[in-house]
This record gives sequence, structure tokens and C-alpha cells, in this order.
Amino acid sequence: MAETDIVEWNHLSGYQKTLLRKTLLSAYPTSNDFDMFLQTLDKGTLNNTVGPDAYEVQIFKFLPQAEAEGWTDKLVDALQQDKPDNFLVRNLPDAIRAAGSGPPARFPMGTFGLEKIVQGGGFSDVRLWAQSLALISEATCRIESPSGTAQGTGILIGPDLVLTNFHVVEGLSLGQDEVVCRFNYANDTSGLSQGTPYGLAGGEQSEVAESPYDKVADMAGKGDARLDCLDYALLRLRAPIEGARPIPIKPGIAPSGKDLPVLIVQHPRGRPQALAIGKSLGVTENGSRFRYDADTLDGSSGSGVFNQKLELIALHHAGDPTAAIVAEFNQGIPISLIAASIAEKTAAKAVPGKV
Repeated sequence: MAETDIVEWNHLSGYQKTLLRKTLLSAYPTSNDFDMFLQTLDKGTLNNTVGPDAYEVQIFKFLPQAEAEGWTDKLVDALQQDKPDNFLVRNLPDAIRAAGSGPPARFPMGTFGLEKIVQGGGFSDVRLWAQSLALISEATCRIESPSGTAQGTGILIGPDLVLTNFHVVEGLSLGQDEVVCRFNYANDTSGLSQGTPYGLAGGEQSEVAESPYDKVADMAGKGDARLDCLDYALLRLRAPIEGARPIPIKPGIAPSGKDLPVLIVQHPRGRPQALAIGKSLGVTENGSRFRYDADTLDGSSGSGVFNQKLELIALHHAGDPTAAIVAEFNQGIPISLIAASIAEKTAAKAVPGKV
């Protein structure tokens, strides 16, 4: 397994603790709020733990004690589960990683040399990039069954074709009104848009192609996933979607190299569309899975994973199956493998008598 930039929650620097402290104060504005949160962790009140004092001072004293007892990681995990909609909480892991060992250094003018290429990720035109991200948003949907009940995420890859995970629709009836793809369920400057639901074609026409997940590797974390277990389902809508541009699939496109950025547009826990940014951790030994540290939650399965040029490179499907509290990685299936599998399966269906 590739080494990853894992946050050592029980060994934070002073500056990282400051970020965590500000996040806790944002999520729990009063000591009573924080005491109620501590009850979920079977911990005592702040007064009993660090003694009476101003609330901010109590939090300042509380974090070193949690670190000394070795349960800051549990604290953060519970925080993310309790306050997933808080902006600082949602972005805490990225902020902690970016903080490193301290705040950015300040250099006197004139000490810089010429700028250099560091990662080799290249450059993008800002406005074109923003327009591409908007198109990705319009092509991303929430998979629901029944209508209004979130099951996962999907992406439009053809005028009437939605790609998601096999496990998202596994066991669901794919009749016209049983599964709904809701596009444009998102927040913008005008508020929350409820989006537009689109039903499936119905019957055998609803599913164009599929591939199961690997129950041993994907669920138990043992070994590499098989190359014929790609955890995808390609669904056909009742009618083409007008006004949404399908996300193009580039044949043979490879996942991003290690440490380069990845972006995931998703419906975490069924909420309105959200964007998570992380970095590539590379592919597994046999190339069947692509791993990264961008954040996801239940409901994110079936999301598109994009490189910094906003090219579709993978279909997100799962997190680290061996993680107890803090995961080492999330993972998806390289889109080139899925594209090849779809081409093979649809060609087989087109030939009479061929399985």
C-alpha cells in the first residue's frame, strides 16, 4: 500500500491545535453545547475535566488532555459525524494537512529565486476551468429510490445514460418509477434548488451494462480487487436530458499521478451537491483501484473523480474497508477500465447468441 499523508490527530503541532480549537468553538458556541457533545463520547463535562474557567480557556486546556490520553482521533471522528454541515468541520482534515508544522513562513522581499515547476500538474485557464466545473455539476445527479430517498450519486455520460455504482442500485427494482435520478439538487446564490427528477426507461431497458464489486477486496480489504469486478451500473433514462452536457470519457485516460490533485462532485449523505478536493495516492498493484484522500461520505458512491484539468478519471465507490476510525484512503475504479468493460458488454448484447 502506498504511503499516505495521514493526519496524526494525537500529535498535532501548536498551530494545528489552534485550527482544531477554532473549529470546536465554531461547531459548539457554548460550553453547554460542548458538554452535550462530550456525552456522546462518554466523557465528563468541561468543568469536571479541566475545571471552571472561560469557555475558550477550557477548550484550550481540554485539547492537550485529550491528546495525552490518546483519543483526539475519536474526538475528531465524532465531531465530523455530529456537525457534517459546519464549513470548518467539513474542511478540517484539509486545513490540518495544509497547516503542517506551523503557519506559512514569511520571507523578506528579494529572497525568492525564480519560481519552479514542482508537481508538473500544469496550468488551466481560470474561466474555462470554472465553466467546466459548472458543466460537471449539471451532469451530476442524486440516485434516489423511492423518489426523495437518497441512495448514491450518478454522472451523466450520454444524453440518456447515467453511470453509478453497482452497489448503489443492487437489489433495487429498476422500473420507471422505482429509481429516480435527480439533477441539479444544489445550493447556489438563490438558495437551495430541489432539482429535477428523471425516471428510468423501465424493464430490461433500464440497465445497459453492469459489473459487481469484489466482496473480498472491496468489503474485507484483502488483496487487490479483481479486474472483472468494477462495481458499476450504466442506467438508461426514460428520455434524453435537455440542457445538460454529458461528461466525456477519454479512452485510455489514466488516473492522476501520486500527489496530484483530485476533485469529487458528490451528494454526501444525500445532501445537496458538494465538492471535495484531495490528492492522488496512486493505483493498486494490479491497477484495478485508484486511491486518494479526498473526503466522501455515505451517498457519495457513484461520484465522478476528476483530475485538475477536470477530466473524468475514475468512478468513486468506497473507502478504506479496514478503517476503524480514520480512513487511510478512499478509492474509485479507473474510468478507462469501466469504458472498456461497457464497450465489451454492449457489443456482446448486440451479437445474437453471444453472452
